[in-house]
Amino acid sequence: MDDFVNRAVIFSGLVILVSIIRYGTYFISIFKRETRPHLFSWVNWGLIISIGAYAQLKLGGDLSAYMLLFVGITCWFIAFLSLFYGEKDIKRSDWAAFLSGLALIPVWVITKDPLLTLILIICIDILTFYPTVRKTYVDPSSEPPVSYFWAGLRYFFILLTVPEFHFSVLFYPLFLMVTEWGFMAFIFWRRRIVHLAAKPHDHDSPIEEKMP
Repeated sequence: MDDFVNRAVIFSGLVILVSIIRYGTYFISIFKRETRPHLFSWVNWGLIISIGAYAQLKLGGDLSAYMLLFVGITCWFIAFLSLFYGEKDIKRSDWAAFLSGLALIPVWVITKDPLLTLILIICIDILTFYPTVRKTYVDPSSEPPVSYFWAGLRYFFILLTVPEFHFSVLFYPLFLMVTEWGFMAFIFWRRRIVHLAAKPHDHDSPIEEKMP
């Protein structure tokens, strides 16, 4: 028991530290208008992470549940900032993903089937991420990749605050960790593609431009 308490305290401290770095840098980039968070994504993230925190607590997640609750509250704050600093070009597909995610959340909450729970949370997170992924695909400079590195690292530390390593308790933080790091890789990929597309081609070289 003492070993768990010591481990939980250490990694909870790391979760708080990494969260401060993650959101501190993200808030700065928002206020500098370098980042444009999408309202729809952050509203749904606030919902599902807050609900996930409650479920984590019921499953015996203890400190990990409170860490998720902290994340959920922060998501709500970013959703609020999105009203003023966020993405303004909202498409019909964003609305469709947002409303579909909202519709699935009650089903996810009341289901008792572990497999169905797994499928639903994956579907909800995909739908929640869609508006952010779409606008980042168009403009990969609208999201800071380093912020999602810190976000994934935070969930990694949350994994280490659970009292017992059971799949039912570990799954949700693990899923969030993989999602955050996957999106970070996506941003780097899109930035590379856009950068390469912006480079002048061989036939656009100054020598060929002077040729009649």
